[in-house]
Amino acid sequence: MSVVRHSILGTAGHVDHGKSALIRALTGVETDRLKEERERGISIELGFAELALGNDIVLGVVDVPGHERFVKQMVAGAGGIDLAMLVVAADEGVMPQTIEHLDILSQLDVQGGVIVITKVDLVDNELAEVAAEEVRDLCKGTFLEGRPAVMVSSVTGEGLGELRDVLRNEILALPTRDSAAPFRLPVDRVFSMPGAGVIVTGTCWDGVVKTGDHLVLEPSGAKLRVRDVQAHGAVVEEGRAGQRLALALHGVKKDEVERGDQVVAAGASRSCTRFDARISLALHYQGQLKNRQRVHVHHAGREVLARVSLLDQLEMSHDTDRSSGLIQVHLEAPLVASPGDRFVMRFYSPLTTLGGGRILAVDPIRHPRFDEKPLAELAILEEGDADELFLQQLTTASSQGLPVADHRDFAGHDHVVLAGKRLYHADLAVEIGTAIERLLREYVTRNPLRAGMPKEELRRRMNFQGGSAEWTSFCDALAGRHGWHPAGERVVPDVRPALDVGLAEAVEFLASQLKTAGLAWPGVEEFLTSVPGGTRGFKSDEWIRHLVERGDAVSVTPEIIVAQDALAAFRVDLVGWYRANATMGFAEFRELSGLTRKLGIPVLEYLDRLGWTRREGDVRLAGPHLSED
Repeated sequence: MSVVRHSILGTAGHVDHGKSALIRALTGVETDRLKEERERGISIELGFAELALGNDIVLGVVDVPGHERFVKQMVAGAGGIDLAMLVVAADEGVMPQTIEHLDILSQLDVQGGVIVITKVDLVDNELAEVAAEEVRDLCKGTFLEGRPAVMVSSVTGEGLGELRDVLRNEILALPTRDSAAPFRLPVDRVFSMPGAGVIVTGTCWDGVVKTGDHLVLEPSGAKLRVRDVQAHGAVVEEGRAGQRLALALHGVKKDEVERGDQVVAAGASRSCTRFDARISLALHYQGQLKNRQRVHVHHAGREVLARVSLLDQLEMSHDTDRSSGLIQVHLEAPLVASPGDRFVMRFYSPLTTLGGGRILAVDPIRHPRFDEKPLAELAILEEGDADELFLQQLTTASSQGLPVADHRDFAGHDHVVLAGKRLYHADLAVEIGTAIERLLREYVTRNPLRAGMPKEELRRRMNFQGGSAEWTSFCDALAGRHGWHPAGERVVPDVRPALDVGLAEAVEFLASQLKTAGLAWPGVEEFLTSVPGGTRGFKSDEWIRHLVERGDAVSVTPEIIVAQDALAAFRVDLVGWYRANATMGFAEFRELSGLTRKLGIPVLEYLDRLGWTRREGDVRLAGPHLSED
């Protein structure tokens, strides 16, 4: 079974040069759907149609307005096209919007195109050729240089067959859109219908969508479910990159969606208020672009005011041969963008297209002008290979890391540390691992009775950007590389420094006293009263925790410890009891252990937690772990 190839064809050109009539002649569809459009004979909003070219090629056609007042709509329609028809009327030739539309298409990096000379039925052949030659001259240095120029008449049908053939050949020469990428659909229309709910339309930039898919509306973040998928009015099983789609959505109201919003797979694109980019001035733009200039930014159907920071130029103009440069754009409202997206920039006033380019980074930090470090990083983003780009992303991510799911091919990279579900730069891991080793040395020197530092304290000291779970995974991945390892809720040195003589003698004395006490914990004050040399300024819980960490004692509660040997001996007594008896009440336990109720209840509850006993009403049965070796 052959696979249908879907692509988007867009018109461009001056008002009243016959764009809508040409689409109607090719497809039979009237794209001027508004009453005002039909009355005035010009396109005001975007129009859409479908054009089947045979050989399993189907084009979604976008008819854009040509009037200068509707350039915003033109940019919205041109943002997702693969192939452009630059339409010029034979009886008028090149006009102002012809030039601006050509500049816009060039800035959006449209790869394929054809020149169409319309209304040839109104002029003789010589005048039509003059118009064609004028357009060819205009297109020199653009993506349309050397492209076919087809003479057509929407009235007589002249040239329509040739135009279809040219369009078919042009689209076959272009790469297909990426259906394997996460789904993205910029919204260009939104409306509601009884029984269907909210419907959005747009050009599918990337990926695949099916009924029942769960998506996100950006920038609001609203969670969506797809109720229905249509392509040019027909219900389809799935929509793919390169198609004009209508999606019926559950989870949002009509007034919560607007043109320029994007329906995306979770994480496919994110809202930003700043981006880095390479910009090029429009070929036919005669002015300057200055630092801090206020501009209109057009991207994926949205228009946002912004200021431009020139990063590597004092100012830009064709006169100074500085027509391209790196910029940081500070937006006055959010855009939903991804690296690699194209944008168009127009002056704040008067509204003329000055240039456009490609987004390199979304929501970067603010860059000083002419700073070598960000300029070098942007050069890698612009021209570097996949390995360089990934390592730069990893460096920028710092201790936030990058998700393995998005970068599986790099999980085994020499400069990567895999920790849980995230990747970190190996240099960062060495830096943090070495810093932890230094902090641990200082910590255990100041706190000799403590085995190590709490993990959470270390996370704060390291300014680690991930959460507690990510930090635990990070520490586990670095264990043993820098002279330390995680142990429960702490990070401890692989080799614990020896205590000074006096402190070591005090610890041994307490361990002996605890062993003598058996299960009968004397209480903190009495236990520490007789320690040789006194407590030496250490808190009582430090002495207790040290004995537990050494293995001399077990912690029954935070305030009660018993000797490890005494607990092991009592286990033997328990096994003997349950060989002769099915149950044990508290009176029997008190007789067996010698403990008062004050100590006996906490110890019994501890034995329950160990699984050596099991409470049933007022008695204890043998627990599941009592007889285990």
